[in-house]
Amino acid sequence: MFSQLRTATFVVVFLLSSFSFAQVEEHFNFGGGAGFTVPADRAGNSLNTGYNLNLRGGWNVSSFVAADLDFTYNHSGLNDATLARFGEPGGSVGIWSLTFNPVVKLAPSTSRVQPYFTAGYGLYHANLTLTQPSIVPTLSCDPFFGFCTQTAIGVDQVVASNSTLKSGFNAGGGFDFRVGHGRMKIFSEARYHRMFTTHGEDVSFLPVTFGFRW
Repeated sequence: MFSQLRTATFVVVFLLSSFSFAQVEEHFNFGGGAGFTVPADRAGNSLNTGYNLNLRGGWNVSSFVAADLDFTYNHSGLNDATLARFGEPGGSVGIWSLTFNPVVKLAPSTSRVQPYFTAGYGLYHANLTLTQPSIVPTLSCDPFFGFCTQTAIGVDQVVASNSTLKSGFNAGGGFDFRVGHGRMKIFSEARYHRMFTTHGEDVSFLPVTFGFRW
């Protein structure tokens, strides 16, 4: 009797734990993606089209609302006119942002296609880097024959850089596409980002991102 009671108790606890874990898992979401970034406004006069990387995750408040923390990195090269103004052959701008982004979904989670829109506010960090080609001596070793030779490789040497940390906001929307019958979805979205600056116009850019969400 005691053995049967212990077994039954174990089964009940296991089932309740599994159910609770499933319930908790359903309340969390995470995802990531990559895409291209189009500079906007003043930035469009100085930067070329670049790329973006994105990581996100948060709490599903309901089937129609989520509260996400969003990290995005955008990288764009300086265009020819800007490089000529600086007098350097190479350069780029990298901007990372960490924002709080509520998400409002416009269709039930069971829909094959689920449009949504989002907006957020947080920290933005921009880094401007100017580079020029350079030759760096290095030691190259062959592990098979056991000898080393000195060679030279070409690198982009940083000649100047400047960083700025400010606040900013973003707003946009996209679509989730369900994959099979599980939680995984493919998403595509576009957002407008605006980073505030102390002097001059703000920095604006439009990343278009494709990725996966669970």
